[in-house]
Amino acid sequence: MKKGTLWISLIIVFLFSLIPVIALATPEDNGNWYEEIEKIIMDQMDSLNTQDWQPYLKYVEQEESQILAGESAKEIIRNLITGQFSFTWQDFINYIVGVFFREFNLNLTLMAKIIVIALICSVFKNMNDSFKDSSVGEIGYYVCYAIIIILIIQSFLPILAVGKTGIERMSGFMQLLFPILLGLLTAMGNFTSASILQPAIGVLIGTVGSVLTNVVFPLISLSAVVTLVNQISERVQIQKLGKLLNNLCTWTLAFLFTIFIGVLTIQGAMTSTFDGISIRTAKFAIGTFVPIVGKMLSESVDLIIGCSLLLKNAVGVAGLIILALLSLAPAIKIFSLLFLYRLVSALLEPITDNRITECLSGIAKVLSVLLITVLGIALMFFLTVTIMIGTGNTSMMLR
Repeated sequence: MKKGTLWISLIIVFLFSLIPVIALATPEDNGNWYEEIEKIIMDQMDSLNTQDWQPYLKYVEQEESQILAGESAKEIIRNLITGQFSFTWQDFINYIVGVFFREFNLNLTLMAKIIVIALICSVFKNMNDSFKDSSVGEIGYYVCYAIIIILIIQSFLPILAVGKTGIERMSGFMQLLFPILLGLLTAMGNFTSASILQPAIGVLIGTVGSVLTNVVFPLISLSAVVTLVNQISERVQIQKLGKLLNNLCTWTLAFLFTIFIGVLTIQGAMTSTFDGISIRTAKFAIGTFVPIVGKMLSESVDLIIGCSLLLKNAVGVAGLIILALLSLAPAIKIFSLLFLYRLVSALLEPITDNRITECLSGIAKVLSVLLITVLGIALMFFLTVTIMIGTGNTSMMLR
């Protein structure tokens, strides 16, 4: 019996001797423990596949952002880990103001044309009031309104494409960031969290993208068409239908947001607790029951998990920064055009036909729904990354 126990112990020691053990430098050692940790983190970071992030960083650079200063993805992560990432509110404010006024100036000529046409329309309105025969004034209004519709479509379709492209870029970047965070969670020992969050987030991101493409954006386009048609004649009124379509978009987003965040929060909280307890039990078993090298292995596990935690948090924060910049540009562009429509509608209200100002105000409401859609999806992805970061941190605390 004793011989059998001795042989089993020898076999266990031999097997664990094959595992590379990371030795912590003691104060008496000449090596620097900080350099050891930095080497481990950099080795882990070199194994990350962030090459596919570059197109999204180029999208940010196209908007003349100085926040990332042309750095690669790994340089951003390395600077976050070492505390060398530089961020100033001045650069952030300059970025917002630059995008806003660039889009403002781009649409200013179009708005000037709408103002001129609206002023011509006011002339026909005065002709209606001056003469008994109102047919000339009505024909003039229809011609002017048709031109205004064309000008509105020329500005609305590009901004709708900006919103759709922005959401597609955020979804594409999330599909790249998500596997990296899952891999780092697995490296920390969060096997349950990774196995449960992988299908959940994959299904949710795919569902959100499908619903936005097939439901929300067609509803926004239809709402814009209804708004334009509603003001052609005073006899045909479909204003309530336009409000209903806007509400349907908002309700759909609220439903998606509730399901998305609810599922991730519940699953993240449950799995992180289980992972934390299971890894703590495994560390105790290694340190107690493995002879000779058990304590060393347990400390090595702690070191590797800590380095993976630091790297995961840096990757998550880098992802949040890039997501913020990807969402800010389309949101600011939409807000700039929305502001222009509100401004023009307010300026024209005293001098032109009420139907034109109502049309411009209605298009501004449709743009506000588009803005809410872009910001809502950005917030969903923000909370997703934050929950994944918090899941690893919670399980680390429980260890």
